[in-house]
Amino acid sequence: MAQNNSDPRAIYVCPRCQGQLTLRDDSLDCVACQVHYPFVDGIPDFLAGDPVQSDHPVLRGVKLIDWLAPIYESRFWYPLVLNLYGGWRCTTLERLVAQVSATLGLVNGPVLDAACGPGTFGRRVADQVDQVCGVDISLGMLRQGATYVERDHLDNVQFARARVEALPFPDALFGAAICCGSLHLFEDTVQALCEIGRTMESGAPLAGMTFIAGDGGVLQFPRIREHVEEDHGAHIFQILELERYLKEGGFKAFEPQTTGSLIVFSAQRS
Repeated sequence: MAQNNSDPRAIYVCPRCQGQLTLRDDSLDCVACQVHYPFVDGIPDFLAGDPVQSDHPVLRGVKLIDWLAPIYESRFWYPLVLNLYGGWRCTTLERLVAQVSATLGLVNGPVLDAACGPGTFGRRVADQVDQVCGVDISLGMLRQGATYVERDHLDNVQFARARVEALPFPDALFGAAICCGSLHLFEDTVQALCEIGRTMESGAPLAGMTFIAGDGGVLQFPRIREHVEEDHGAHIFQILELERYLKEGGFKAFEPQTTGSLIVFSAQRS
């Protein structure tokens, strides 16, 4: 099957060499690298190796993430996490989506939803943008997201399996990016931010949400934070630290909004 630029999957490039991919019936192929990226249930899989074999606890726990997919957006999980880690009634998913939507504003070009889960935020802002491209390491989350997309008839949302540190997109493609509920999970925060920034246009907005060492929820206690970081691989940020990481990752105009131990922030691609 020849490359078809009308196919939404033509947006992808090889995450190894940034070379063009040939679209076939069951894969995207890189001629330069001689690598075949298969479709799994219609989702392009750019993940190199089995994450379960990783040294990083978050990647090793991808099977648990897969298992959580069906209940991730339910009242049994998302509100529980916000209340437990951020603080009792610190916010709601609806308020978080409103903040992200306001940060994005009018977007020229597609939007990256980095470490998207089932497209929790990308799906909910899809009606205000041209296209949403979500990536995640969890096939379970992506399959669940694809089910929601089909259910809600969201023709402008697509998913791929990839690490945020090695995105299958060309430079300066996106007019905005979302990274909500996952920045604290990356093995190297600056590397992930650099890669997100690489794919964004200059001046494009980034809307993010993560956890900080604040005054709400269980994360206000140092021993809990130490346990989360040492045993689960998550990094709980200090606000100035997060600002520094964003600057090192190529972003400016950091604007935080904190509630308890949760932070919603906006930044701009330098």
